[in-house]
Amino acid sequence: MILGPLIFYTSREGLDAASNLITKLPLSLLMIANFSIPMETYVGIFFLAIWLLYAAAFVLAWIDAPIFLISIKKATQRANVIGSNYLIVLPQLSTIMLIAIVVLQTFQESAGVQTGSISFENPVLGFLAISYAPFVEELSYRITTLGLLVGLYLVWRTRHQEQYQGIKGTVHLLVGTMWKPDRPKKLLGLKTIQDNGLKGISWIEWLILIATSGAFGAAHYLYGGGWEIGKVSTAMISGLALGYVYLRYGAYAPILLHWYFNYYFGAFDLASQLNMPSADLLAVGAEFLNLGSGIILTSGLIVASVARLWSATWRRA
Repeated sequence: MILGPLIFYTSREGLDAASNLITKLPLSLLMIANFSIPMETYVGIFFLAIWLLYAAAFVLAWIDAPIFLISIKKATQRANVIGSNYLIVLPQLSTIMLIAIVVLQTFQESAGVQTGSISFENPVLGFLAISYAPFVEELSYRITTLGLLVGLYLVWRTRHQEQYQGIKGTVHLLVGTMWKPDRPKKLLGLKTIQDNGLKGISWIEWLILIATSGAFGAAHYLYGGGWEIGKVSTAMISGLALGYVYLRYGAYAPILLHWYFNYYFGAFDLASQLNMPSADLLAVGAEFLNLGSGIILTSGLIVASVARLWSATWRRA
């Protein structure tokens, strides 16, 4: 989080980019409605706004029930990932996702299916673009599509309940679901992810989640920019994880998970490209730290799953 502002407001390249003007704000809704809002602001101010929004997302995650510090205390007494604060879940899920994507990408490319990559003429403006992308993409694919469709499903489920009838009740339910999908389900007495894990996702929600994740993967390839066909599957995996944490925790959760892949690694990469002091060492260290953590967590997850399967088989025998 600190490295981004340091690059923008202390490096020569960052200050040069910060003085550029932005004349339109790209937005996207419902996966297909892409448009721009006219505006006029400096790149440096726009980056600060993005940074503050990420900071706000971290604050929301910290104070969301169970509060981070309380969740840490409980985690030392009893492991409960599903019921934990998101800031405990985020580093675990993100590194496991990283390993899954690296393994899938390696397998695909060994079979001749290339993933491709994106590049930017100006690396600082490129970093700005990938830092802004999580807000646009999560608004489009998760909040206004996945959230809205789940909300409409809940409206249908409550069509005979008087308190949710009428325009006011419907709007309240839709907005509440788009902000934090698990909360309205709990209030309605339906199964939630917080209390039931994956069993808290209905089959209709699974269909919507898979469909929006597939569209998310396809869009990366169809919109070009350097991505090739192999990006469809890796982006779809990301979309499933982003959609899951959105359904469980709410709108801030996929933004922070997306932050990890875009802003977090992008900041280290940009610092390395600009030859900032010790940047190469920091970038390599961050990569090894995350890959190492991901390998350990993934291996532990596999071992635990095999152990549970073996135990269940042994009991039946």
